[in-house]
Amino acid sequence: MVSARVTRGAASWRFVGYLVRHAGEVQTAEDGPTDNKEAQQKGSVSMSELETAGRGALSADETAQLETCEATIKAGLQTFYEVGTALLTIREARLYRRDFATFEDYCRQRWHMVASRARQLIGAAQVVANIESVTTVTPENERQARELAAVAAGEQQTVWDFAVKAAPVVDDKPVITAQHIKKAAYTVALLKQHGWQGDVQPGRALLIDAEFHARTPDVPPWLFDSMAESMLRFGIINPLDVWGNTIVDGHVRYFIAMFYGLSFETMPRHFEQREDVLTFIRESHVHRKPYTLAELNKIYAETKDAGLLPFIQHAEEAQAREEGSVH
Repeated sequence: MVSARVTRGAASWRFVGYLVRHAGEVQTAEDGPTDNKEAQQKGSVSMSELETAGRGALSADETAQLETCEATIKAGLQTFYEVGTALLTIREARLYRRDFATFEDYCRQRWHMVASRARQLIGAAQVVANIESVTTVTPENERQARELAAVAAGEQQTVWDFAVKAAPVVDDKPVITAQHIKKAAYTVALLKQHGWQGDVQPGRALLIDAEFHARTPDVPPWLFDSMAESMLRFGIINPLDVWGNTIVDGHVRYFIAMFYGLSFETMPRHFEQREDVLTFIRESHVHRKPYTLAELNKIYAETKDAGLLPFIQHAEEAQAREEGSVH
């Protein structure tokens, strides 16, 4: 498999210099990814026990393994993946025990690194190991991997695949930022809440911004069902408004399209900044609101608009279901 992570050896900084430049991250280590719980459960020894098990002699094979790992770290010519993998090997095999009692002592004295910073690198490396078997495009920097580490291990492959397919392409290469991955994780979670099974074809992956989505009115179940029924019958007529690859208006249409496999079109919108997008959303929805059954009946009594009858029927059915679930 040819990986897109071809720039691993291109970094020219020394590893210690790298740590100095990331001193802020080192001092705020609690905000980083925690250890992979599944990896912890594979062995009978917990990570805390591995890190504090005390000193002991190494065999010839272990000594060679330690030297190989430390060469990777010391060279400083590799990326977070190789460094994190080397640190993981040292920790799990307790290769530090010849000279140090704990993994924390080893990191601090050998590499001038707090153990929590090492765990960040290890966590990022574990993410890459988790997804590289199912993709030819893997994270190229630690920020990408750390954002993905915030996702449950079982969802990382789906979120990464979605992020890759939703990313803009420059010079035949997807441009994926940490913020992009965060949106992809949010989008995947919402789509799965609406019955999506996790498969997305290129060209259908759009991102949902949490703030933009929060500014759009909620759609009650009966109205969602009515919209789905209409779209299954007539298709999705109105295009989805997008800013780049992010949905600005049309979230419900997108949920329905992804669940039922319906085709849709997009309408690119041009904004200078996020505030302009929020203004557009507010103005687009100022005259839209989901109506209660009582409100629909009142409007129908005043207008006699037969077009309201399907909505009233759905609202009545939804209300009956809710009342039935209460009793």
